[in-house]
Amino acid sequence: MTWKYAYIVFIFCLTACDPTRHFEKQIIDPVNQQPAISARQQEIDRIYSLLVYYLVYRDWQPDTLPRDKRRGYNIGALLVDKENRPVYYGLNCINSLDNATQHGEVRAITAYIAREKCFNLDGFTIYTTLEPCIMCAGMMTMTAVKRVVYGQHDVEYSKAFERLAVDTRPIGGFPPYPRQVIAEPSPSVFTGRLDSAYREFLRTDPEKILAKFLHSETARALYHDAWQALLEYKPEDPSNFPVYKGAIQFLAGSGNGQE
Repeated sequence: MTWKYAYIVFIFCLTACDPTRHFEKQIIDPVNQQPAISARQQEIDRIYSLLVYYLVYRDWQPDTLPRDKRRGYNIGALLVDKENRPVYYGLNCINSLDNATQHGEVRAITAYIAREKCFNLDGFTIYTTLEPCIMCAGMMTMTAVKRVVYGQHDVEYSKAFERLAVDTRPIGGFPPYPRQVIAEPSPSVFTGRLDSAYREFLRTDPEKILAKFLHSETARALYHDAWQALLEYKPEDPSNFPVYKGAIQFLAGSGNGQE
């Protein structure tokens, strides 16, 4: 009977004691926990997501334009200060400057800090059209950015902030990186629409290159719709009327961006 008992215990351990799930609870689950966002803040996130979509759309780089003639990828970033005011933006310029570091987030952060002669972006929120890469996530972390709200999920270069926040000490690894940044997808409907379109692109396009999708007519049409949605937007929360007005005024301003 001894071998039968041992066999039963062995099968029980296989089914009930899942070490993968154990470490997932310790390491991954805490990273995926997000603080609750108020309805008012969600609307602010929608407004500024529409704004950053449009900032990219108005300088759209089509796939018909030769690569060496393009500014860069159709990706942008918008800086919003502690008072929920848009203050600066940047667009991807890796081609025009022949410099792989010139992402929209990097350009916006470095140019704004230089202009304002401020040490960091403590308490700022950055709205991006695409989930930031590890380079941009690192810069946002080191400049004390509070939140990042992105308008489309990446795939290969995704979860940069989550990777910085992972605590692997339970398995003999390292503590999370200091100054963790809250990163979450935008509540805008265009986030889902872009994600859906990109999944279809990955399914059907042989090259499966994100930059190619971001120069496509499909992406351009979605960014155009986001622009229309911004122009036609009616705030649901009366306290967000000044936010919306500020977003529209920002478009007409000069010297508030790095292209």
